[in-house]
Amino acid sequence: MIDVIDQIQSSQDLKKEKLKNSFQEELGDVFMQVLLHSEMAREVGAFDIFGVARSLNQKLISRHPHVFGDIQVNSADQAIQSWEKQKAKEKAKKLEESVLDGVPKGLPILQRSSRVIEKVTRVGFQWNDMDGPISKLEEELEEFKKEILLLQAESEKREELRKKTESELGDLLFTICNLAYLNQLNPENALRGTIQRFERRFRHVEKRLKSLGKKPEDSTLDEMNNYWDEAKKLEKVQIWGITGGIASGKTTVAEQLRELGLPVVDADLIAHELLHEGQEGFTAIMSRFGTVNRDALREIVFNDNEARKDLEAILHPLIYRKSIEKFIELAAHHRVIFYEAALLIESGRYSDLNGLIVIESDPHLQIERTIKRKPIDPALARKIIESQVPDTERVKHADFILKNDYSLDHLKRQVIDLAKNSNWID
Repeated sequence: MIDVIDQIQSSQDLKKEKLKNSFQEELGDVFMQVLLHSEMAREVGAFDIFGVARSLNQKLISRHPHVFGDIQVNSADQAIQSWEKQKAKEKAKKLEESVLDGVPKGLPILQRSSRVIEKVTRVGFQWNDMDGPISKLEEELEEFKKEILLLQAESEKREELRKKTESELGDLLFTICNLAYLNQLNPENALRGTIQRFERRFRHVEKRLKSLGKKPEDSTLDEMNNYWDEAKKLEKVQIWGITGGIASGKTTVAEQLRELGLPVVDADLIAHELLHEGQEGFTAIMSRFGTVNRDALREIVFNDNEARKDLEAILHPLIYRKSIEKFIELAAHHRVIFYEAALLIESGRYSDLNGLIVIESDPHLQIERTIKRKPIDPALARKIIESQVPDTERVKHADFILKNDYSLDHLKRQVIDLAKNSNWID
C-alpha cells in the first residue's frame, strides 16, 4: 500500500485508472489483515471486528476533545498538542517506567529511531539549535571513517573491529535520524525514495545493456555509469505512453498533442527510418524476409506468427535504443514527452513510463477505418484487428482512457481536456 501511496502526489492522481484501482486493491489487502485477525480473536472468545471498531471510536473521541468536546484550538499545531496531552493522560494511568515504553519494538528501525527521538524530545532531551546536531554528525562521521580505515588495514582482531565499526555506523545513522527529526524530514521515506531511484536507474542500465545483447557482468563500470547518467537525465521528464489498436486514433491523439506544443516520439517513424538502406535494421530484415517493404512485411507477419516474432525481435531492441536517444535529447527542453509505441509498450520492452494513455475504440470501427485508410483486403484487415491485444487488457494498465467511438473532433477535445487537467499545458 505504501508503494502505491508514494505514487499519489495529488487528488488528480486518483483519476488515473491504474492508480485508482491499485490503491483500492492494496487498501483491501490491508483491511483483510484486520478482518482475519479479528476473526481469529473472535473464535477464541477474545473480541470481534465490532469490538475493534468500538475501541477505535472511543480512542478517536477521547483524544480529540477539540473536535468532539469543548476544547478550542486555532491551528494544526495546537490540535497535535491537544492530542498529545490526551494521550499522556491515558499513559499516566498505566504503570510504565519510561517515556520510551510506548515505542513498539517491531517498528522498522528507522521509524523506531524517529519515535524514540520524538519521545525524548518531548521531555526536553534535545539540542537547543542546529549547531549541536551538525557538529555531532561531523564527529560521528570522522569516528566512522577512522574505524573503517582500521578495519581495512588490520588482518587480526577483525571481528572485534567489525563490531566497533558497526557500532560507529549505528551512531552515525542515529545522528542523521535526529537531524532529520529536527528538520521535519522522514528518514524512512527518504531512504525508501533513494532505493526506488536506485532500482529505477539500475533497471535502466540493465535494459540498455540487454538491448545490446549484454549483461552487467559482461560490461565495464564506465559503460554502466554512462547508462546510469542516462537514467538520471530521464528522471527530469515525464514520459507518457500512448497505446491502442490499429486505427484506434493514436495518430490523431499524437497530432493534437503536437499542436498543443507537446513532443511525441513515434516508434513507427523510428521503425521506418531503421528500414532505410544503411541503417541497423535493414540488413537483418532483408536477410530474414527478403524485403523491407512495409506493406509486404505486414502481409507476411499477420499471416505467420513466427515471422511476426522474428520481426519484433529484430526491430524492438533497435527502436528502444533510438527512443531513449530521442527522450534524452528532448529532456533538455521539455518536462513531458509522449511515446506512441503500442507494440513496445504492450510487449513490455518499454515499461519505464510515468503513465499510460489508452485510446479505446470499437473493433468493427477499427476494421472500417483500416480499409478506408489504405486499400487492403477486408479479411486481412479483420485478421489484423482481431490479432491485437484487446482493449479490456489494455485498460487494466491505463492511467487515462480516451474514447474514439465518435468523431475525431470529440477525440481531440478529450486530448485538450486531459492536457489541461494534467497541467501539461497552461
